[in-house]
Amino acid sequence: MENLKGDERGQMILLFAFVVVIVILTLSYVYAQNIIAGVESSRAMLAFPKEEIRNLQFIQQNYKDNLSEVNLQIQTLCAKNGWVCYIGLNKIEFKSVEVDYCEGDEC
Repeated sequence: MENLKGDERGQMILLFAFVVVIVILTLSYVYAQNIIAGVESSRAMLAFPKEEIRNLQFIQQNYKDNLSEVNLQIQTLCAKNGWVCYIGLNKIEFKSVEVDYCEGDEC
């Protein structure tokens, strides 16, 4: 038993094991934070639909061209039956009005 009291090799092994555990825990915490940041940024990207807006702009730009092609095809089909057909594009305008109402002397 006297030989075991002066032996410090076991203490060094435990100390190095403790240091390794601390390093592993720190790395896992940093990794978890990176995953959380990635999830939040992907949610932000999903929240703003810029690709859908680009698709709508593309559809709107090509709408007149597509409508004129469809109109020619319909006129050709109707002409085979002796009919006169035309598809027109009406312009639609949207207007927005904001009304603020205030009652009393505070206005």
